[in-house]
Amino acid sequence: MIDLLQDQRVDAEWMALSAFRDLLKLSTKGSMTKSTYAEALDFGAQLYPALLGNESSVLRRATESDTTQEYRQRARLKTQAAGRPIHPLELIAADIAEIDQLLDVAKRTKEKGRVDRLKNRLKTLKNARDELDPPAHTETQLISRDAAAFPSGLPSIDSGKGYKAFELPDGNALRLHLFHPDKPEHISGADVLYERHSPATETVTMVFVQYKIWEKQTLSLNDSRMAEQIGKLKSLVCDGGLCTHSNKETPYRFPHCAAFLRPTDKLQSPSQKLISSGEHLPICRIAECTKINRFGTPVLDFKGIRGTSVSGGAFEYLFSYNKLGSRSVTHEDLEEMYERLRISADLSRLIVHAQEFGSYAELSET
Repeated sequence: MIDLLQDQRVDAEWMALSAFRDLLKLSTKGSMTKSTYAEALDFGAQLYPALLGNESSVLRRATESDTTQEYRQRARLKTQAAGRPIHPLELIAADIAEIDQLLDVAKRTKEKGRVDRLKNRLKTLKNARDELDPPAHTETQLISRDAAAFPSGLPSIDSGKGYKAFELPDGNALRLHLFHPDKPEHISGADVLYERHSPATETVTMVFVQYKIWEKQTLSLNDSRMAEQIGKLKSLVCDGGLCTHSNKETPYRFPHCAAFLRPTDKLQSPSQKLISSGEHLPICRIAECTKINRFGTPVLDFKGIRGTSVSGGAFEYLFSYNKLGSRSVTHEDLEEMYERLRISADLSRLIVHAQEFGSYAELSET
């Protein structure tokens, strides 16, 4: 039972982490240095601390250094022995203080013996301390509020419960909604909603993404909950007219598909190397890509969808340049959708901040 619960926990964390990394890649126009899994973990910890926080994430602990894991084990056993909570930071702080004192003695007395091992140990302990309690300035570059980094960085221009918004390099704004397993997800059927805002025209294009774990690049469709989620997505997006073509749109672009299924490779263990495929399959194409396996179960597999799906890299590029996603909708239409989904996000605040950042960029170039 414990193994089953941990397996479900790892699946949930892995899907969320994949979504956050997709966002980082999209927002940084594919920069691999600004969209590492480590940065995605830090980003996820701030937006969804209950799942990816420093003290809650199974994946985070599995990627910690040996030293950090050692001090976690020490703290757990010392807690049992002492009958009171002992945090690993207490133990690391005490050992750091001891080595600092010894190095201070060596410096004051001009002791000629070597102290390189102590210095190396001190560096290792400080790295472990930062893993357990990351300093504020290590926040991922994407959500940095440091104005000096603009326009090369991507400052957060708004934030709230379950969502964050960012200034894009082209002057537009990107907002991510993470649907926790609560009312919005139940209504929309999606895990993540991407919005690309254009302050100049006061319009928005959107993409809804449903993440699902598949094993050996095969996803069973014999799941009533997933069928219900896909049905809700179709009702909201396709039947709701977000895919409807408009002659006012840019003449050259992909169809206005705005709801995608995003299969994600299953991690066999929390310590496994983090690598995820990034295919995005329009939900309107699921039926034509479905196969029946030898057990009579309807499934999707990589071979069957690769001619129809959009790769992660292509998805990021096309959405960033407004060549993929829903038709453009007005803020009034978006607010009506928010009401249906019961999302709280102040559009006026978003546009005001976007304009402020735009003004700052113009000033910084003069």
